[in-house]
Amino acid sequence: MKLSFLICLIAFMQVSASSKAQKINLNKKNAPLWETLNDIRQQTGYSILCDPDILGAAKPVTISIKDGSLEDALKICFHNQPLNYVINQKTILITPVKSSAPIADQSTSTIRITGKVTDEQGSLPGASIKLKDSNTGTVSDAKGNYFLNVPDNKGTLVFSCVGYLTQEIPIEGRTTINVQLKVESKGLNQIVVIGYGTVRKKDLTGSVSSIGSTEIKSQPINSFNQALQGKVSGVQITQASNSPGGGITIRVRGGNSISASNDPLYVVDGFPISVPTAANGASGSGASYANPLSTINPNDIESIEVLKDASATAIYGSRGANGVVLVTTRRGRSGQPNIEFESYAGAQEVVKQLKLGNAMDHLNLKNEQLSNLGYALRFGNPDGPYPKPVASYGEGTDWQKEIFRRAPMQSYQLSITGGSDKVRYLVSGNYLNQDGIVIDNNFKRYASRINLDATLSDRIKIGTNLTASRTINNGVSEGLVAGPIYEALTISPASPVYAADGSYQLLNLGPGTGFASTPNPVAMLHTSTNLLTTDRLLGNVFGDFSILEGLRAHISFGADVQNSFRNVFFTPQTLAGSGRNGYGSNGTSENINTLNENTLTYTRKINSDNAFDVLAGITFQSNRMQRTYQEAENFPNYTLGANNLSAATTLDISSSSLEKWGLNSYLARINYRFKDRYLFTVSARADGSSRFGANNKYGFFPSGAFAWRVSDENFLKNSRIISDLKLRVSYGITGNDGIGLYNSLSQYTIGKTVFNDVEVLTNQVSRIESPDLKWEKTAQLDIGFDAGFMNNRITVIGDYYLKKTSGLLLYVDLPATTGATSVLRNIGSVQNKGFELAVSTVNIDQGANGFKWTTAGNVSYNQNKVISLANGVDHYFSGLTIIEVGKPLGSFYGNVFDGIWQTKEEIDAAGPLAQAGSLPGAYRWKDINGDGIYNESSDRKVLGNGLPKFIFGLTNNFSYKGFDFSFFLQGVQGNKIYNNYTTLIDAQYNHLKSYYADHWTATNPSNSAGAIRQWVLPAVSDFAIEDGSFVRLKTVTLGYQLPGFTKAIRRARVYVSVQNLLTFTNYKGYDPEVNGDFNSNTQYGVDNFNYPPSRIYILGLSITL
Repeated sequence: MKLSFLICLIAFMQVSASSKAQKINLNKKNAPLWETLNDIRQQTGYSILCDPDILGAAKPVTISIKDGSLEDALKICFHNQPLNYVINQKTILITPVKSSAPIADQSTSTIRITGKVTDEQGSLPGASIKLKDSNTGTVSDAKGNYFLNVPDNKGTLVFSCVGYLTQEIPIEGRTTINVQLKVESKGLNQIVVIGYGTVRKKDLTGSVSSIGSTEIKSQPINSFNQALQGKVSGVQITQASNSPGGGITIRVRGGNSISASNDPLYVVDGFPISVPTAANGASGSGASYANPLSTINPNDIESIEVLKDASATAIYGSRGANGVVLVTTRRGRSGQPNIEFESYAGAQEVVKQLKLGNAMDHLNLKNEQLSNLGYALRFGNPDGPYPKPVASYGEGTDWQKEIFRRAPMQSYQLSITGGSDKVRYLVSGNYLNQDGIVIDNNFKRYASRINLDATLSDRIKIGTNLTASRTINNGVSEGLVAGPIYEALTISPASPVYAADGSYQLLNLGPGTGFASTPNPVAMLHTSTNLLTTDRLLGNVFGDFSILEGLRAHISFGADVQNSFRNVFFTPQTLAGSGRNGYGSNGTSENINTLNENTLTYTRKINSDNAFDVLAGITFQSNRMQRTYQEAENFPNYTLGANNLSAATTLDISSSSLEKWGLNSYLARINYRFKDRYLFTVSARADGSSRFGANNKYGFFPSGAFAWRVSDENFLKNSRIISDLKLRVSYGITGNDGIGLYNSLSQYTIGKTVFNDVEVLTNQVSRIESPDLKWEKTAQLDIGFDAGFMNNRITVIGDYYLKKTSGLLLYVDLPATTGATSVLRNIGSVQNKGFELAVSTVNIDQGANGFKWTTAGNVSYNQNKVISLANGVDHYFSGLTIIEVGKPLGSFYGNVFDGIWQTKEEIDAAGPLAQAGSLPGAYRWKDINGDGIYNESSDRKVLGNGLPKFIFGLTNNFSYKGFDFSFFLQGVQGNKIYNNYTTLIDAQYNHLKSYYADHWTATNPSNSAGAIRQWVLPAVSDFAIEDGSFVRLKTVTLGYQLPGFTKAIRRARVYVSVQNLLTFTNYKGYDPEVNGDFNSNTQYGVDNFNYPPSRIYILGLSITL
């Protein structure tokens, strides 16, 4: 019979020192044997090892036992059964009655193979070893050793164990085969990547969230940080630009800083990477909107862990305050080569087009404005400059239709993995080509990866991770008055794309219209260049050395080299280049980041109750960035554009820079486990940074954590409801070294002046020395729990956190005698507090081929507050927002819209409450301070915040036989958006269709929009603020696992997917997920006419050979 001895665990293994003494209580009648064994497992913690098929032939069990022993219970269960059992260590081995040991079909004329099965912790007993495509098999003994007789030396051994990944290793004439199995990424034995190591999920004391490759690949993305959106609690991700390769804002548990960096630290395969700014481009090129992380191929990633609390992040010291994102790429596995091909192709379309006025609407509006101001009509007036009847313009140009398109995208990924017990490899290549939904916009990525692992001996292992990529981003300009989105929304629909002579219409309809000088967006996109090319080489080599039993050394050397080049050119066919006879620039950025890490890890189990591991290390990291930039105009020809700036007659700008920084660090961590249920972690790091002032070169960052596995206590171990419960608490201090490179040093500015009629150079102090400058410090308390119910069909993870960041970098005014106006000091503090909740459920599970339905959801709440600012200052302004003690960052601050003045009598009666010059149809504003006088400066208040109160995500997965279906919902609640389009109330711009119908006239006394005159709105007001809450059906996917139709193709799956299918929101703009000032720490939720999202339809295929 079949003897593929698998470990048949109905739930997770739970082993404790007290299991053997555990008393058993059972009362069952005619119960299935597997059900009874599951009860025994739950009460004792013992594992069950068997062939699943033989349990189906077992007889029902009737048992009534109270406070009995394990042996007594098993004797009753196996009485008169066609099965035998053997207790080995903490495992119950079950075999057919004809076989006394888990070995079968051992031929007399055979080859004997011996070996040892281990995992990362050491020997692995109870692992199954089987000759592939045969009935010959065995299991490893208590020390992990095994032997197996096989008929010849040409077969393949299959190694498997519950909770571990299966490996296939060709025999290839060998008689000794040792293998190390890797833990499968699920359950309490899941291995979670943490800083400088790994830990079992059940032993984790910090707050760490993880997603795997399946979730990463569930939607088409061009940057791995997009995969975290809505999938990880406590992490807010906002797409600053929806263009392919566009920028992203990420905040882990809120923003900690006002002036320093708020971005998390990214660590790829142990390398803390830098995220340098791309090469500069000419004004209006949108250079800041590129995403530097799009150079890393998401298809190569095995898992992403987000470290959130101080216990997890303190090991990264002065760079851990904003959270740490650990990226682990895929690696090779022993066995025959595994070839995977993945491809998808799709089409994209703009999710939403705004309903704008047509040509007749706009021209009539301009005439109405002129009439209101006492001027003659300009359009349709036989005596005016544009006598053509307004009606003859008709609908005019639909500028949104002109710039948006249905855009294709395609991706191809080929990866090969395999190896032996000595060498394992992964080789992959990827090509992504994504056109943007805006014409002439495109993103391409070419990426390759080689990951190697080699075992030189029992004590020495070496390896390498190496990825090379090139991205080509043919971008578009974004932002206020600088991009095609702004232009398409504001240019007059009466203006044609092409002039009568066939050239592009440059002026907005023509001269003397009174319209804004809005560029022709089609001409801008078709004839200008905005190309960013980035080359990246990221890799390291490492060695692991087993010095003594339990003592290992790890040494690695790595480098991250990024070179980017930006080419920008505006021809005279664009408004930007027409008056300059061509205008262009090119910029370069060369960034080299090197790293050496050296760590020692000692692991020891003292006895059954006490175990610990110790980590100590020293690291050296340095970075060098060199940049150049040139800008010129007036070109004799435009064939080479900005590739030949020397041809221009006017060189406007030529600059270069060189920046360096270094970081030397010492780190340590101790994990101690008592009785496998009382878990202690202490970590510390000392960072010496060139960024810090002379008096504070080194910072120390400690943390401590404790976790109690309550479910392993005797009083809860037998619970049928609570299958897992762990309580956690941690506290620690981390830092933020994103304070600039040279802010602690004095700075001088070289200039020119005239002295005695002679031009001379001057040297002037622009910044004085600040030797006490140091990192911003974040202290964080985290209290959390991990719980599982009903055999972990329901899992819940909850955390409450309180973070206080002190020593914020703020400028302090200086007396004029110092020669400088201000100096940067560590002063001020900000607080973030909130809670996170993540829930996963197995709703229905009918086995491998039955119906299965799982759900995973998370919700996060964060409250931000400014605690203190510079001495004697309780607030200051930052763009549209106010930074005020007691208020959250990102608070819009301005005047409150109070409707429209309807009559002259109403205005006269209001007196000073009405602005000077108000007429019927004028905008009305509230008297906030109640003094009876409206004043724009004194009558302001907080109008809302660009940061949401809640963020959430919900995923449902369904499978039945070969079919799978999933959908993902994501959203935010409680945030506001500042819609800059709403502030354009003049007739020189086109407007939403609703504005034409709703604005005030004598016959339409509207109270929502004023008369069309030349009103000036306050600098900031709630007239432009809208609710930014939304719920989005982010991804819907339907797949089918094709049945095997050839021996060569082991697995094949086809799927269709739709992204951004539905969005439920009250926001009037393109999309509520917007952050136009994504580099700002104080201004969130500003819609600067940013690139809108696309709805994506995908057809994909994955094949495994």
